[in-house]
Amino acid sequence: MNDGVEKIEEVSNSQLSIRNSQFFMEVSDSQLSTHNSQLSMRAFVQTAIGSYEERDLPVPRAGPGEVVLGVRAALTCGTDLKLLTRGHPKIALPVTMGHEVCGEILEVGAGVQGFRVGDRVVPGISGPCGSCADCQAGRENLCSVGHGNPMWGAFAEFVRVPAGVVASNLHRPPADLPDQVAAFLDPLASVLHGWNRLSHRGTRFLIYGSGALALLWALVVRWRGGRATVAGRRPARLRLAASLGADTLDVARGAPERFEADFAIDCTGDREVWRRLPDLVSSGGQVLLFGGCAPGASVTYDTTRLHYSEISLLGSFHYTPREAEEALAALARGAVDPRPLITETGSLSDLPRLLESHRRGEGIRYSVTNG
Repeated sequence: MNDGVEKIEEVSNSQLSIRNSQFFMEVSDSQLSTHNSQLSMRAFVQTAIGSYEERDLPVPRAGPGEVVLGVRAALTCGTDLKLLTRGHPKIALPVTMGHEVCGEILEVGAGVQGFRVGDRVVPGISGPCGSCADCQAGRENLCSVGHGNPMWGAFAEFVRVPAGVVASNLHRPPADLPDQVAAFLDPLASVLHGWNRLSHRGTRFLIYGSGALALLWALVVRWRGGRATVAGRRPARLRLAASLGADTLDVARGAPERFEADFAIDCTGDREVWRRLPDLVSSGGQVLLFGGCAPGASVTYDTTRLHYSEISLLGSFHYTPREAEEALAALARGAVDPRPLITETGSLSDLPRLLESHRRGEGIRYSVTNG
């Protein structure tokens, strides 16, 4: 392990044969018939910035406190593309790609309580320790231990869930919630964390960006009784935003000089948008810096505007296990329905084509299944 990213491990054939027999003692007959000949799995591995490939990797095994999932549905995400194009300060390479996933438990490690083989689950990304200063202050989303061993590697047939995630951030969706919808737990929980950062003195939201997270923001604002305006450049995405109940603002030719929002939410990770947003809120407004900029980016602000108009700048990163539970509950009762954001469903073999379509902005989210 290095910087919280699972490296590709070399496992001998003798180790595989011994552990494989232990693994398959815990799965159902139907799973045995499907998997009992597998000592390796297909997975997509990012090897460097700008490069990834399909590889055969050893089937992961559950260590103490861990579980292994058979992947049922995994979603493409803008973070996957950012990691490909510019890297990520918290993720070392090589790494098996993908992190938004719904799966079925196929193996349970020693000491795991509350979960068993056959459970359908959705993992969060981090497993906060619960005892550090950030956790004790309710900031589990910032726990360095939790981010030291994240849940990553969903673009594969199987994925191992770290012990910290199993202990604090592994969730069971209700039986009637589709796999693809349950896999939205991670991005929706991030939006709910951002929502919880705001004062909510006001109802008008300017959401800058028109990708999946911006549209999830629009859905949450509608659910919570606010009024959302989605600002974007792509007509098809603005039409989708309108169909979800949001007002729209075409900024293909430039941003407006003024916009009297109570809250401005960045979903672009563009430092020029970060710089501009304080001018698009009313006095006393809040700017939520939700989209992460490239490593090393810096922004300069007009201090007069911030000071004399009492504009607040707020960061927003990740989410807590409680917010993950809240997200799953919202998905389960239909308060937030992300299905219009799924552009296409394909198999694991389709991933390169789906990622390229995502990169070109042809869709919102793509779902990858092993069914």
